[in-house]
Amino acid sequence: MAQERKRILFYLPVMTPWWFTNIVVHLIRVMAKDHEVHVLVPPLWCNTGLGEEHIDLIAELDHVFWYILDGPDHRRLRSDASDEDDLIALVHDINPDLVLCRSADIATPARFPGIVRYIMEGAAPPVRTGTSWITLSPCLFDHGLMPELSPEQYAQLDRQADPIWSQMIQEKVLPNRAEFLTMTGLPNDKIIIGLPLEYEQQENFFGQHHRYADNVAMIAAIAPMLGDDMILAVTNHPLNELYGDNRPLEAALASLEGKVMMIGGTEIAGQATLALTKHSDGMIVGNSKSWSACAAFGTPMMRLSDFATGDWVQAYSELPAFLAAVGNRSATPADPMMAKRWFAFHLANNIFDPADPALTADDLISRMTDAVQPARWDQAMARYQSQYLTQVIGQAA
Repeated sequence: MAQERKRILFYLPVMTPWWFTNIVVHLIRVMAKDHEVHVLVPPLWCNTGLGEEHIDLIAELDHVFWYILDGPDHRRLRSDASDEDDLIALVHDINPDLVLCRSADIATPARFPGIVRYIMEGAAPPVRTGTSWITLSPCLFDHGLMPELSPEQYAQLDRQADPIWSQMIQEKVLPNRAEFLTMTGLPNDKIIIGLPLEYEQQENFFGQHHRYADNVAMIAAIAPMLGDDMILAVTNHPLNELYGDNRPLEAALASLEGKVMMIGGTEIAGQATLALTKHSDGMIVGNSKSWSACAAFGTPMMRLSDFATGDWVQAYSELPAFLAAVGNRSATPADPMMAKRWFAFHLANNIFDPADPALTADDLISRMTDAVQPARWDQAMARYQSQYLTQVIGQAA
């Protein structure tokens, strides 16, 4: 039975053109078939917002209410607009039942009425999924959280994960440790601490939630704390390599020669961070999705984040304690049984393809209002196996 007609708000201050074209416009179309839809979006600036060139994509959506937030302070929408009373008043006038945000600012949506969810990446390496698959999350970077499930539901997830686990985490596509050290030039007599760097382009306003001002500052803070028997192995974000000005980073690395090494992103078929995660003795991550590879591979992890991490991940929060534990080989990795369950839950319950022609407004609403939907688990896992697991097996053959 279709749900009663609702008022849906899309609040999109840091939506990029790619996100709009590949993700958000599909969600708007699906919701607008059955519900009253309002869209708040700023003009294009720093590759976020909506430009004239995107109008054709929404031309047929003439029944959707569009609000172009082009006031003199529209740039502030990207970071913190919680004191913009006119904006808050507008949202309260709309009075949405449900709010879907692509926002790096959590203070402003906290002032909105209705149920608020953030449109976030669904990727969870090393599992392979569609590049545009997403989740509708209650917060930005809460990682590894699982609701309390019944014994029957845990058993269902175990049944789904057990027969495909090794293929799911792509063990056969990565080099072994000896091969990895040879390919990268990392020493075999050092304790390797891995550090994947954060994405640092102008469009990434989510960087305001990082612990450090930038990647250079993060390296400068961590490297001096390593013992003489340790080396910090760093991988750059692929988009930083493609589009960023890496000269400050290169200068910082040069000044720390012998203490820090950069692992090139193209040396291992584009999977340098995955291989580093698998073969590091310990890994330091921030808000990036690399945390999940640590959980999959059993690599002890420290998380530099103010957001929540599931208890089962057993992530360290203090650098001295983490380095000491890694150094004496006593560091605790994620619980392996719960790791399997979390990945199965994520694939079966959380992520979805916004361009799926079978997607309905009821599906989207249920994902926002009901955190656990076992009725869709079998179909979702079957879809994953048919669309992505066969690719992994083919590559590993």
